[in-house]
Amino acid sequence: MNIGRKDEYGKQRRIEHRGKYLRASRTGGVALRAQAKAMGANLTANTNRGFRVSTTPLKNTQVALQNGRFVLRGRYSHGPFQFNLSKTGVTASTRNRLGTFNWIKPQRSSAKLFGVQFRGRKAVNLQVLYMLFAAVAAVCTLLFRLFVRLLEVLVLLPGIIYRATLASPYASSMLMRRYRNWRLSRTIARLERYTGREMDSWQVEELAAGAVLILAAWGRGNKTTEMASVLEQAIAEHTQEGPLQRSLQYLPDTSLRLEKYTEEFKGDPVHHLALMAMLASRLARKISEDELPEVLLEADEITLNDGPRTMLQERMLEVFGDFAGLQLFEEDSVALAEESYPAQAPDREFGHVESKLDLNSASLEELQALPHIGEERAKAIAARRPFFDMEELKEIDGIGPQRLESIRAYATVR
Repeated sequence: MNIGRKDEYGKQRRIEHRGKYLRASRTGGVALRAQAKAMGANLTANTNRGFRVSTTPLKNTQVALQNGRFVLRGRYSHGPFQFNLSKTGVTASTRNRLGTFNWIKPQRSSAKLFGVQFRGRKAVNLQVLYMLFAAVAAVCTLLFRLFVRLLEVLVLLPGIIYRATLASPYASSMLMRRYRNWRLSRTIARLERYTGREMDSWQVEELAAGAVLILAAWGRGNKTTEMASVLEQAIAEHTQEGPLQRSLQYLPDTSLRLEKYTEEFKGDPVHHLALMAMLASRLARKISEDELPEVLLEADEITLNDGPRTMLQERMLEVFGDFAGLQLFEEDSVALAEESYPAQAPDREFGHVESKLDLNSASLEELQALPHIGEERAKAIAARRPFFDMEELKEIDGIGPQRLESIRAYATVR
């Protein structure tokens, strides 16, 4: 009978009984009913409503003859709207807690207030008032939520401004680098037509020789032919086995080629950077991911032997990193990273002699936590022990004066 059963709006469902042969409701009274099916049609006999023949050609659609009268019914739902089909036309209605509002034929709307059922004009007036009230409530709720979000933003705003202030120099630097690389691509296109095919045939060692020559010589305003012999000695002393070490025999010939290229394009102020970009992109294709950054770091260390980097050398390093697909950090970021480097051992306060790592007693894992010390160098240090002076670290392949200074901040010998 649905007594006590509520609909989605909390209202009492229609009180009725639907049995196989008996129907009873408050508005329809009591009726006997029988139903059969023949030739795809439903045959229904009802003591109150008479005889009906019906069929369902479409989902939720009924076509019937009831007591000789044609009947067409269809009910379709889409979102908040209910569409009703009849032989007089189509209507659209919306159901709410108050009742039903018919948008096409308002006079068919209904409303129930305090247990009293309203239809027609009174129902329309009540529905309009209810919808206005609901709209005002929805707008107030939205404004309140916006106000809460605004307060949250105001609370977070100082932190956002602080982070944006910290990030803006880096972001502007990256934008300038991208713009520079875009302009550089035009010079690269010209150089590729002139020397690209020849450079494609260069071996890895020749490419590495070209990169260190450009960085160390052109980066300080010198000719590569003048610096070739100086670099031979520096590479032999300060680099470990790898592409840069194997490039020694290629330095003289490569320096002549580079000077030849610069004679052809000396009118272009960025041809040095363009040649560095071409070498970097080819090295990235021909060399392993582990060796590529090592070549750049060793070339940079050799360059630092002659003093601090020039502005041109800084740009050359950035161009190499961009076109080789390496992520380079600004000097300040690197310094900060080195200051906080021993994140693996937060209980050790580096910088004090008594808390520095003792090279003579440290394990391989502790050695690898030091700057510039990987697995191979850690093993070499362990095999070389004991150390009596930090300067003895220079005997390890790949550790030069600059790297020694970085290691000295976190390690000592006792």
